[in-house]
Amino acid sequence: MNYVSKISSGDEIELERRFPMPFQGVDFNFCRTPTCVAYGIAPDPFKRPRGTTPAPEGAIRGVVTGSKHEEAFQCPHCRKSWRLKNNRAAVEEYRRLRGLQDSDPTEASCRTPGCFAHGVSPAQNPEFYWKFGKTAGGDPRWRCRLCLKTFSEGKPARRHKRSDKNRVIFQMLCNDVSLAKISKIADISYRDLYRKIDFFYDQVRSFTQRRQVFAEVDFHEVGSRFATDSQTLTINWPTKRRRAPVMVQHLCTAHARSGYIMEASLQFDPSMTMDEAEEQAAAANEEDVSVAFRQHARIWTKSEFNEHLEKLLKLKKIEDVDLYQLPHDGVLVRYDMLQFAHAMRLREHLAGSDAPIILVMDDDKGLQQSFSSVFAPEIGEGSAEIAIVSFDKSMTNDRRLQVVEEERRLLAAAAGIGIADLRNLSNEDFADLSDDIVATLIKDQDLRRGFQYPFSRKSEPHRKITLLTDDGSRSNRARARLLRLATLRSVDAYFHKFRSNVRFAARPQVSAAGARQMWGKHQLYKPELMHKITEIYRFYHNWCELGEDRKTPAMRLGLARGRIYERDFL
Repeated sequence: MNYVSKISSGDEIELERRFPMPFQGVDFNFCRTPTCVAYGIAPDPFKRPRGTTPAPEGAIRGVVTGSKHEEAFQCPHCRKSWRLKNNRAAVEEYRRLRGLQDSDPTEASCRTPGCFAHGVSPAQNPEFYWKFGKTAGGDPRWRCRLCLKTFSEGKPARRHKRSDKNRVIFQMLCNDVSLAKISKIADISYRDLYRKIDFFYDQVRSFTQRRQVFAEVDFHEVGSRFATDSQTLTINWPTKRRRAPVMVQHLCTAHARSGYIMEASLQFDPSMTMDEAEEQAAAANEEDVSVAFRQHARIWTKSEFNEHLEKLLKLKKIEDVDLYQLPHDGVLVRYDMLQFAHAMRLREHLAGSDAPIILVMDDDKGLQQSFSSVFAPEIGEGSAEIAIVSFDKSMTNDRRLQVVEEERRLLAAAAGIGIADLRNLSNEDFADLSDDIVATLIKDQDLRRGFQYPFSRKSEPHRKITLLTDDGSRSNRARARLLRLATLRSVDAYFHKFRSNVRFAARPQVSAAGARQMWGKHQLYKPELMHKITEIYRFYHNWCELGEDRKTPAMRLGLARGRIYERDFL
């Protein structure tokens, strides 16, 4: 939308926007420094040449710099620069993620693609249907008034052959058995196995849609600290002609205390094809338009992806463009749009709670920008904190144990007690002791610049924490507690279990003699299967798998009273 401004001569000119348009009330293009006075305030969006109407009084101006596709807003107050983001693409990706998890695919409805009643159940809109008798098994049958096609409703497994194998197949799928071994052990064909995966996927989505009601969770009681991180999953190359794997980011947020995976997002959209994406891009004719200002900027097209790889090659961030490619089925979502949409989903889950939020995440600039943008209202009110965590991930297990022991001795010396007495402390007393000592170390320190936490745990040796929201208003004791709680253990533990229990998620081998080609004999060939199995395992982890306390994450969070068995959703 253009804006008309009058100059002194009475002529009218159109002011050009320097920021992307908001989309459906969403605008993420502002200063993203949580402690800046301009944080969360939309700057004046127009270029204002000399002689045009000046910006409204008090409006934030700043400058927009950078070449096409790399425009950034420099805040006039904190002087930091922030890349412009496409608001429309972020909202579209948020809608896609919401549609995947907030709809019930098992509800009976018209099955004709393109029909207006497709996906709309008789319970929602009875005016779309006629009752049409019953099936031989006694299930109600309906007829669509629009396309005149019939369908029935009943038990989900009523058409399943060999449904007695559902439980064992589900367990093998979630416990480190490859698809080839499942097919052999269960004595079913690959075609039938794929159908059962589709069935499991629909059933777990249906169960989650009905039972995952975060408004019923008391986050004051169970805690409101969350950890966000991502891992890279790979799919085998589609043909021998192009021997390069497809890499997809798996972004997850875990509830720290219960281990419940609040949101899991894959950088992959199976609902579109690459040809459809190319047709959309060609029809929009936006090749000369910056990505931040386009109408179609949610996914990668082939030409844009290749240009991006060439740029990374020139910057020496990658060694060979031939080691990367797009999925052969489905499309690859732009990772920054996925991060914003993921943060929007988490904020939606927490909308019904007024508990103070602690957001802990990996040292990823994209994650920092997305969460500081989406949670700007809560951060501005002081009800949300953001902590960035980094640690030495390359350290061996023996070295990790050595670091923990060395730092515990330092803690015992600082407290004036023996190492044996330190080991006998309860968890609460140990936490209080470490908070007391850290509080003295951080006096007068700006934690926005980072703090090397002195007392490591085995899972995160040499942990460095940056508190983006530290404004100096809290006591040193409260800041020390926040530093202690800033950990990625909950989400990293889930990633470890996921790689261990889902065979295709294991890290592929790298060939030393094959131009660093990666290949895993258990990796998937169908990208859509990755999307479905990932969601199936998340359900298994949240609702079915008992921990050492004989509780599932859903039980710890208050969403379930007991373990969910296969008979409850299959």
